Amino acid sequence: MDRLTTLTQHIRDAQLQHPGASGELSSLLTQIGVAGKLISSKVNMAGLVKIRGSAGTTNIQGEVQHRLDQLAEQTIRDVVGRSGYVCALMSEEEEEVIEIDEAYRGRYVVAYDPLDGSSNIDYNVSIGTIFSIFRKVSPGDEVTKADLYRCGTEQVAAGYIIYGSSTVFVYTVGQGVHGFTLDPTVGEYILSHEDIRLPSACKVLSVNTCNGPYWSAWVHDFLGQLLARNDDQKRRLTDRHIGSLVADFHRNLLMGGIFLYPEDARSPKGKLRLMYEANPLAFIIEQAGGSATNGRDRILEIEPEWAHHRVPLVIGNSAEVELARRCVLAASGNGSSESEA
Repeated sequence: MDRLTTLTQHIRDAQLQHPGASGELSSLLTQIGVAGKLISSKVNMAGLVKIRGSAGTTNIQGEVQHRLDQLAEQTIRDVVGRSGYVCALMSEEEEEVIEIDEAYRGRYVVAYDPLDGSSNIDYNVSIGTIFSIFRKVSPGDEVTKADLYRCGTEQVAAGYIIYGSSTVFVYTVGQGVHGFTLDPTVGEYILSHEDIRLPSACKVLSVNTCNGPYWSAWVHDFLGQLLARNDDQKRRLTDRHIGSLVADFHRNLLMGGIFLYPEDARSPKGKLRLMYEANPLAFIIEQAGGSATNGRDRILEIEPEWAHHRVPLVIGNSAEVELARRCVLAASGNGSSESEA
């Protein structure tokens, strides 16, 4: 039998490769894992303890909050916010930055979506927590904009926890992508997906086609070229769209695929949040051999204008991401959209 490796052991072993490391980032990642265990237990019991359904409130995005949204938010605040390793939390659910009391203040900023895909909670569809970690850069104890509004290239770690048929913790610290499955009988994450690499072939297309009437012309051009790959000889591409970003991303990461949520007439600046969704997933996909763009620029190089900056997102296999970029340029008269260009 192969030797089992827990998340804590894996993080510790990675730390040993950097003798100068303080161990704080490793401990912070472990605490995020603890928060994920608590959220997972509540997700699995939601129907029995009556914590499904709307909470009767909306978040900063104007979206309906569910009871589990609020529970996940509070869990992360309690566990991660009091871990002693963070100076500020930035949540998709909150308008203001959450500064940590001095007694618990550390050197990191964590941006997170506490429960991505929460509109699917009541239907047993996979949902998840997405997180991004930055190191504080301003001197002293004060938290400034320089610490908060950062390009994705400055992330020191990112990951997600997906709550589905099993609970899986996936993370990167810039040295590959690794996945751990929670064993509920012992309460430990066990290494199940070591050094994840995006398959070279793009097999899956993830997009909400019902937004088609609102799309720009480049999206139709892009999808037309992808669908043209299916011919009399073989169907090379299939459509899979769950409606939970973290679930769509996780499947595509393992199978090879492209996810897109482009700008449209209703959301001309895009729909997804840069800090809480696009940046962490872009860090992961690049570490796994893929790419992410807003159609023109690399996601990780976009400077956020504020905490809830929105962006279009095309993420997955690099060849398909580059094709999307060429379609955008062609539509604007700056290039060719031909796949062989």
